[in-house]
Amino acid sequence: MLNVSLLGGVSISANGAIVKPDLGPAGRLLACYLFEFAGRVHRRERLADLFWEELDPDKARSALNTAIWRIRKILELGSKGAGQHLITLGEDVILEQSHSMAIDTHGLESAARRVLSHSQACPLVDADMKDISAAVEGYGGPFLDGYDGEWVLQERERLHCLFVRSTFELMRVAANQGRYEHALDFGRRILATDPLRESVQRSVMLLLVLNGQRVEAIRAYQRLVTLLKLELNIGPMPETKRLHNDILSDDFFDHVEQHMQNAFGHIPPQLSRLSQ
Repeated sequence: MLNVSLLGGVSISANGAIVKPDLGPAGRLLACYLFEFAGRVHRRERLADLFWEELDPDKARSALNTAIWRIRKILELGSKGAGQHLITLGEDVILEQSHSMAIDTHGLESAARRVLSHSQACPLVDADMKDISAAVEGYGGPFLDGYDGEWVLQERERLHCLFVRSTFELMRVAANQGRYEHALDFGRRILATDPLRESVQRSVMLLLVLNGQRVEAIRAYQRLVTLLKLELNIGPMPETKRLHNDILSDDFFDHVEQHMQNAFGHIPPQLSRLSQ
């Protein structure tokens, strides 16, 4: 089995052993590109221009052919015969999707599709939550961290948005079930990668109070104020200030239903009883 990690950097292992590919910088990026877009058809000319644009066409094509040969060798390390999944047909190059490869970005996408497609009519069950949570926990950081290029930046943003949306949905489900500690875990995962996402900061503050951690909720607000001032020279949004003021007041639970509705679009039955 070939395990490919593209989140938070690049790492390839074959049957548990780390692979150090002899591909060079351009060949390494080509391998990442083929892994990320496995199953798609790529034109040789496009790949040569994308990764060896500084070379003349003949030399770029030769470098591409050499890199493809070396990537096939890497595929063979994971499973005998797996090199045949990297297909060249005339001017087309295709890395077929295969059970002999596990790519972390694909796992994240699969988990995100599952969590974002559920509904009240078809809710997530505990087995789904455990499985999907494991995929979310595998988010090691930005896609190809340390690299740039238009295609890298576009894919990085797309995958990060998927991570945030799916993790927030898991947070919302846990919060609506009254499992505040679990919901907080999901919120902290988002903020670890995107601390300036103020809507999630508010949700975490709310959950801290509901989890009996009112002082920590106040500290979270203070840290947010400092962060916003330092990074952007702005203050918190009015919604965040209102939540903070309610947390400081003695009648927080008079407003908790509205805050829960604003944050998660639902009011759990247990909160309705508390605010009555």
